[in-house]
Amino acid sequence: MDANEKTARAKLPAFYRGGMWRCGVWLARVLPSGLVKGIARLLASLYWRLQRQRCEVVVQNFLPVFCGNQSAAEKAAHAAHTNFAAKLIDLWRVESGEVTRSWQTTDGELEIIHAARRRGRGTLFITLHLGNWEHGGMLLTQLGIRLTILTQAEPDDGLTDLRKAARARYGVDTLIIGDDGFAFVEVIKQLQAGADLAISLDRPPDRGGVPVEFFGHNFEASLAAAELARASGCALIGVTVVRRPEGYAVKVLPEFIYDRKNLGNRDARRELTQQILRAFEPEIRKDIEQWYQFTPIWP
Repeated sequence: MDANEKTARAKLPAFYRGGMWRCGVWLARVLPSGLVKGIARLLASLYWRLQRQRCEVVVQNFLPVFCGNQSAAEKAAHAAHTNFAAKLIDLWRVESGEVTRSWQTTDGELEIIHAARRRGRGTLFITLHLGNWEHGGMLLTQLGIRLTILTQAEPDDGLTDLRKAARARYGVDTLIIGDDGFAFVEVIKQLQAGADLAISLDRPPDRGGVPVEFFGHNFEASLAAAELARASGCALIGVTVVRRPEGYAVKVLPEFIYDRKNLGNRDARRELTQQILRAFEPEIRKDIEQWYQFTPIWP
């Protein structure tokens, strides 16, 4: 491990380490949900007061959504921190073995998923860091769909395997993609075989991104979904899962339709990526206080 990596890991929040994550899962399992969420929200409020420099990153991320309104962005960012604390408890309870069944869905939107899968060309579910996105895998499992999540390795040693094992227990697979070209080839093979995969698109990639417009501002976007569509001909389905008092509201966007032959052109892949992100903008605006962006996302 080099000096830069050591410095980066030293800056990680305490809960984002393998040992603390296990402790969180245990507490979520043994304590009443209301109690542990109350404690988590209290700690999030203290974090907001004591770590203003880090919290300001979220404010800056939210400003374009509010057309530069500083007060509105700060209010939403504060709420996002307390909501994230509750979201973390929800996730730990799932990883401890709790089964979620309080879904708010519509038959018409679920049919979008079923119709795409019937074509047998693979389905790429596109989501955001919005709400309880990990819960989507459990929902698909209950619908009889085995999902594979495409993700980067976690920044702490051991946490990657911990999260991977937890997902497997409730029927969701994990494929670490990173910078491994062979992993990308494996993704294409799985899609061509009719598999169901999921990817998130609302954070700039480390490299290889393209400039698009997002909330009226320049944004460096990942071409991953468009590249996979070009290579495999898979269906592209946008999905969000946000927390409501009564359960988890599932939104399935209309399928993103594309001409595979045109995607050989990089500009066409950029335009498809632009179309996808633009379609998600209303969902983010509606639930901005559950949009968890804790690292800078704008150029």
